[in-house]
Amino acid sequence: MTKESYAAIIVAGGRGERMGANCPKQFLSVNGKEIIEYTIDTFVRSKIFSQIVVVCHKDYLAHTSEMTKSYERLTMFCVTEGGQTRQESVVCGLNQITDAEYVMIHDAVRCCVKESDILKLCSALKKSDGCALGVKVTDTIKMSDDSLNIVSTVDRTNLWHIQTPQAFRTSVIMDAHKKAYDSGFNATDDCSVAEFAGVNVKIVEGSYSNIKITTPSDILLAQQYLKDGC
Repeated sequence: MTKESYAAIIVAGGRGERMGANCPKQFLSVNGKEIIEYTIDTFVRSKIFSQIVVVCHKDYLAHTSEMTKSYERLTMFCVTEGGQTRQESVVCGLNQITDAEYVMIHDAVRCCVKESDILKLCSALKKSDGCALGVKVTDTIKMSDDSLNIVSTVDRTNLWHIQTPQAFRTSVIMDAHKKAYDSGFNATDDCSVAEFAGVNVKIVEGSYSNIKITTPSDILLAQQYLKDGC
């Protein structure tokens, strides 16, 4: 294994039902390019990664493979089928990692991620088994009861919106996913899997522009961020 080598897993297996489009949101066009292309471009352009794995739904394997052909000459690149859940899809991606000490796991629909924030994660990984981009919560947060009556105001001092990429020592996150699978633990992100396995995960302050495209209004916001260079 090459010391301080990095792999990236770009998770693109979602169906995007909330978007209401005729294809998964990662394949929608923004300013003339598919959302997933912007995401891959940023990771390739960073010239950090010795391997990039894109995980997608089986129905879009052919499309994704064709769309990513040009990247194959730039880095070790592969497209693989995902699982039934995001967690299973990440494991599918991890199983493709061949020679990297560290791995970054990123949502394909976060197409506005900055190279500078990826570099911040690389630096943080030298001092931690796991880290993730995040931004401080700026809204006032309320706790409600089941009838939507406000019960209390939550202190937001130490509250963060966690983003991706989430980055780990490869062996550590692979072991964490195995423990989660063996225990039947299901999570919506890899930080939760790592936490479940007792791994300390460090927050690295990222950028508010690193949005996750989920609804049609997010497309409009991403268009502007991408136009401005994020």
